[in-house]
Amino acid sequence: MRSPSSDRATTRGLPTLAGALALGLVVALAPALTTGAAPEAAAQGSSDQGSSAQGSPAQGSSDQGASANGSSNAPDRTAFYTPPAELPADPGTVIRSEPMTITPSVPDLVAGGALPADAQRIMYRSTGAAGGPVAVTGTYLQPKSPWAGPGPRPLAVVTPGTQGQGDQCAPSKSMEVGLSTQTTPLSMAAGYSLIDAYAMLAEGFAVVVTDYEGLGTPGHHPYVNRDSQGRSALDAARAAVRLAGTDLAPDSPTVVSGYSQGGGAAAAAGEMQPEYAPDLNLVGIAAGAPPSDMLGTLDRVDGGVLTGAVGYAINGILQVHPELRAAFDRQLNDEGRRMLEVTSTQCVAETAFAYGLRRTNEFTVHGNSLADAARSEPEILRVLESYNLGAVAPTVPSLVLIGRNDDVVPHYTAVDLVRDWCAQGTTVELRTAELPALAPGLVIDHALPMLSEVSTNARYLMDRVHDRPAPNSCGTV
Repeated sequence: MRSPSSDRATTRGLPTLAGALALGLVVALAPALTTGAAPEAAAQGSSDQGSSAQGSPAQGSSDQGASANGSSNAPDRTAFYTPPAELPADPGTVIRSEPMTITPSVPDLVAGGALPADAQRIMYRSTGAAGGPVAVTGTYLQPKSPWAGPGPRPLAVVTPGTQGQGDQCAPSKSMEVGLSTQTTPLSMAAGYSLIDAYAMLAEGFAVVVTDYEGLGTPGHHPYVNRDSQGRSALDAARAAVRLAGTDLAPDSPTVVSGYSQGGGAAAAAGEMQPEYAPDLNLVGIAAGAPPSDMLGTLDRVDGGVLTGAVGYAINGILQVHPELRAAFDRQLNDEGRRMLEVTSTQCVAETAFAYGLRRTNEFTVHGNSLADAARSEPEILRVLESYNLGAVAPTVPSLVLIGRNDDVVPHYTAVDLVRDWCAQGTTVELRTAELPALAPGLVIDHALPMLSEVSTNARYLMDRVHDRPAPNSCGTV
């Protein structure tokens, strides 16, 4: 783990506290959910790898909720989320799409009206965590107002923050109903990815929101897996520019924006684009609170509201690396194994209520933290370090946003990421939100900078579309 560091580039603007706090609670504790998920399809190659791991609680997440007798306010879209038996050869190929209605949600109410765009649910081909072809779903938003700028309309890829691991947590499902509810098992979530999408639409971008691998579609979502989420984002952009009936072009200027898990995905997309998707006209990224150092983030969340999210990460690792089960079995006690099983079908709100404010040493055989348990297993440590960011750098201007008092992603890890990128020649702006620590461990201090800076991030990215000089913090951090 890197040592703490400091920076000098800061922003100051505290939002209206009551409204921001209310939205922060929504963002922190009520992401995505809906109905039971689609039955598993054999075509989902990457997600099926590792399914032979004996006794793995990571198996069968896409079946979760299938036998539930409880009610839900979300329509049954099982057929759409079931991939075809054979997937297209080319990443980014659109497999299917359909019109989609997005009902008023928290962002709609704040904006004072209906969504200023026509929505489509999409499924596209991507490359999964294990390197094989997978089907990924998402949402495309076509602005109703014509593009008034030069050239083709620009595209913004929105990479969502933590949703959970159950199939009902897919952003395209939760955004459809705004606030989705389910009774058996009890589940509730808000389509909060619309917050970032609204800001991008307001600037004139078309928007595509990826669901990521394994959310809605078969197999486990490989939570915070750098390769999987970076490819999901880049292939969402490829799919959007190929989608019929839009005003995008193959060379539409493209940006990626996300926060928290989404910040890590945006950063990964920026790092991977030159090699994985050189055909995209990527012009900038905005990575908010990116988990760039996995062990540093695990140390920070331990004992907070998001303690249980470690279950998502372990389940995803075991799906892609079933050979690590013996190592995890050496470290996890019965309660730890139960935590993996429980979280494998949850959205983040349920996980927060089930495991929030607990310490990870409750889940280990030796009573040490899960971070220290990982440090004691070289193969687990190797996989976790492969999730880290900074070994390569984006070739486009990049913004990294972090709150000074972020209680999920340590401030110093974002500073170190900026230094790594700067050392490789990237023009990077580091923006530190100087917000007071209001409730350490409750995720509010993590969520508030996203709310206070979301419009600023959208303007930063539109400036990249117009090729304006990019702010540069390199040399001052």
